[in-house]
Amino acid sequence: MQKQLWSLLYFLLLLADLLAVAFDLPVEIRYITKPGLMIVLAIYYWMQVGHSAYRSRNLVFAALIFSWWGDVLLLLEDKTGLYFMLGLASFLLAHVMYIFFFAKSRLPKSFIGHNNLLWVAIVLLYAGALVAFLLPHLGDMTIPVMIYALTIATMLAMSIFSYAHIKEGFSAFFIVGASLFVISDSLLAINKFYQAFPGGGVLVMLTYGLAQWCIVEGATKYLKRAW
Repeated sequence: MQKQLWSLLYFLLLLADLLAVAFDLPVEIRYITKPGLMIVLAIYYWMQVGHSAYRSRNLVFAALIFSWWGDVLLLLEDKTGLYFMLGLASFLLAHVMYIFFFAKSRLPKSFIGHNNLLWVAIVLLYAGALVAFLLPHLGDMTIPVMIYALTIATMLAMSIFSYAHIKEGFSAFFIVGASLFVISDSLLAINKFYQAFPGGGVLVMLTYGLAQWCIVEGATKYLKRAW
């Protein structure tokens, strides 16, 4: 019952945040809704796997903490550009935690021979194409964006490499979550560096919120399976 309540609270917060963005409500509302998302999700996650003996559980928890910092810092980016850079760094670390989790928690089967190389190549090509598209508009942000794009593409590629051959429920959550994260960050980059588009903020938050939930849900299913 507690699991359903925390899950419901998460999606209610996400809905509230989406409404705040869609109707351009006072930013003070988002000071509650946006940071609240990762707090609720972290509690939801830890209540289910905190007693697990598998230390890889800590990697997902760390990713949620870094994501929380990223959310807070990006809320404040209008005050100074430094907050955007720090927020980007926080999410970069979150993705690194997810990469390590995917690599560490994969089932004991070889990466090679599961016919996932093509999909990994497509992911890397997509990241390269996105950076190339944005390149004329990046200016001083060129190097940070390139590093970030490579990191998040690696995160998605690692989820595909590790789990696409596994017929378990958690594998779909990992791959869908990682894919939504790439979509969210792509939309954010286009909206910020190329051209703002109607509904951009809503789409960024919707895909981000669903991405985090999917990865956490996959992690809980994986860790419970491993007990």
